[in-house]
Amino acid sequence: MAGLYIHIPFCVSKCSYCDFYSLAPGRRAEAALFVQCLETELGRLPDGFAPETVFVGGGTPTALAPEELERLFGILRARLELSRVGEFSVEANPGTLTPRKLDILRGGGANRMSIGVQSFNDDALRLLGRAHTAAQAREAVGMLRAAGFENINIDLIQSIPGTGTEDTLADVRAALALEPEHLSVYNLSFEEGTPLFEELARGRVETAGDDAEAETYFAVRELLERSGFVHYEISNYCRSGRECRHNLLYWTGGEYFGCGPSAHSHWRGARWGNFPSLENYAKALQKGHRPGTEAERLAAEAKARETLVMGLRLVGGIELEAFRRRTGFDADALCGEALVHLEAEGLLLRANGRLRLAPKALFVSNAVFCELV
Repeated sequence: MAGLYIHIPFCVSKCSYCDFYSLAPGRRAEAALFVQCLETELGRLPDGFAPETVFVGGGTPTALAPEELERLFGILRARLELSRVGEFSVEANPGTLTPRKLDILRGGGANRMSIGVQSFNDDALRLLGRAHTAAQAREAVGMLRAAGFENINIDLIQSIPGTGTEDTLADVRAALALEPEHLSVYNLSFEEGTPLFEELARGRVETAGDDAEAETYFAVRELLERSGFVHYEISNYCRSGRECRHNLLYWTGGEYFGCGPSAHSHWRGARWGNFPSLENYAKALQKGHRPGTEAERLAAEAKARETLVMGLRLVGGIELEAFRRRTGFDADALCGEALVHLEAEGLLLRANGRLRLAPKALFVSNAVFCELV
């Protein structure tokens, strides 16, 4: 299975915690330039490339004006065999949706929406710099249902400064009341260069601390599993059969093209990233050049280790014989001493030919992965 990711580099406003590449609103000329360049980049995809998953993210795709969305989705319709696309996801933020925009998305082939709610607590939303309220978040999900979307993800953030476990559980319950098919619950990270990082450095906000964050993580997991959701990836939960197929490509080492500024690609063993700058991205395309870094090929062993680590993000882990067939490496020969140590510590579990993270290791997975790469 192959996938296509489109990065839309526009937002209504910049959130205080976000380090993704995006531009401020009100830049219509830049939006027109972006759509023009995206058409050029899509036209350079290999003949016969027919993705089975499409993910339009950002940024905020729905921050585009209706006429810009129409142009964008017209280009995608012309380039893609929509009959082969089984999952077509689009990210959206509350406050950016209108009936006209949703008609354009539906007509363009979108069948899955991912709504960036983050919290149903208005004070927490203000701290995060979000441009919507809890009421607008509920309204947005209602608009998606009214437009006919039957596969909706809600993004939430846990451990926001000034909140605790009960606050996060209240957010999860509020999300559950909207009956989504999928929930992503991420731990807040303080990325260098963001306003929230500066607030932390100046002592104006505090982290919850590892123990409190872990308590929240496992409380959320328990609540969602009791509510019928499957915990299938470290931060992702779904109703049965509603896993995000596009993201599964990333976690299973699948192939995909990424188009747009800052997007990344992995194709035929090579990987590269586009410039995280609309100006540089556009200049390169206009000159007929690759709009980013030169392609890199990982050595076979490094690629096998990466495949192992990404596969262990899935709660079900990896099937060891399938891993050997795919990479040409036996996991025990590749990471033997580290695997022995991690299993002895109870951080990795092995059973029925599979290797997976132990439940207690889910929240400290990065520490486990560091021993395997």
